[in-house]
Amino acid sequence: MLTAYDFESGRLVEAELEEAPVMFCCEPDQNEKLFIQKQFNLGWHTMNSILDENELPRVENRNDKIVIICKHPLHIGVVDSHVEFRVTSLGAVIYEDRLLFIFNEEMSEEEFLRLYSAVHNIRDLLINVLHRTTLHFHEHLRAISLGMEQLEDKIESDKNSLTSMFTLGKSMTFYVNALNGNHTLIDRIYTIAGRLGFDSQQQEVLDDIRLDSAQCCQEAQVTLSLITRMTDARISIMGNDLNILMKRLTVFSLMVMPMNIIAGIGGMSEYTVFVGQMAGGEDKIPIWVSFGFLFLFFGLLGGLTYLLLKKLGLV
Repeated sequence: MLTAYDFESGRLVEAELEEAPVMFCCEPDQNEKLFIQKQFNLGWHTMNSILDENELPRVENRNDKIVIICKHPLHIGVVDSHVEFRVTSLGAVIYEDRLLFIFNEEMSEEEFLRLYSAVHNIRDLLINVLHRTTLHFHEHLRAISLGMEQLEDKIESDKNSLTSMFTLGKSMTFYVNALNGNHTLIDRIYTIAGRLGFDSQQQEVLDDIRLDSAQCCQEAQVTLSLITRMTDARISIMGNDLNILMKRLTVFSLMVMPMNIIAGIGGMSEYTVFVGQMAGGEDKIPIWVSFGFLFLFFGLLGGLTYLLLKKLGLV
């Protein structure tokens, strides 16, 4: 979808495509790609680089145009009941006195082009978009912090919290990479702002955005470190619970093992006849008496085994 805008009293209004200084393109089809290449003198390689979500943030100052590629956060999604934070590539092309924003993902124009200050030319709008992208990352980082607090409350009781932390950690890894790339890009734009046509006031705004971006990078790195530590703690707790369970099963097996051995030996012949002959009598001992003594003997043997293991510090 391709839409166009013009400047009017410090804000954006819709305009005709052929003459508009600002264009917004989301998920372009083949005809829109051809139109953009003709209007902004873009090659296929540059177009594919802008639409590649894995492209690294960068700025290219060519003879006839400026090409900027940065990372922009997408709406928070839920996959298999787990929250995911995704980023995509945003392309900005300045050609003569026209500015093009291009995405390869569906995005709301009203939200993307929300203005924090008056815009009178394409460079004011570009600064506003970079500022909006940085603040959008800040908002998502706050949402991640709230999610971490909820996971901390569930870390002891909810067994699925580990999967949620893995998903959150994966998202934060992409966020850290995207924020670091954006910060490098903004720092580069600030360094060559004069050659890119930014005036002194715009350079001051770029400097503020550069500081916000640096703080955002630090916050993301701290958040990723906390998620990693929470994940390690959850794994340690699960491992400790498993060790305790295996220890109890081992103790139980050791308590039962002598009984199984003796039961196997005694099961090779009729127990009541064997005990009767050992007693020296011709009659059999009543079964409830013989088996009663047998179970009592097994109980004493198991108790002695437990006391021995406890003394050895295995229980």
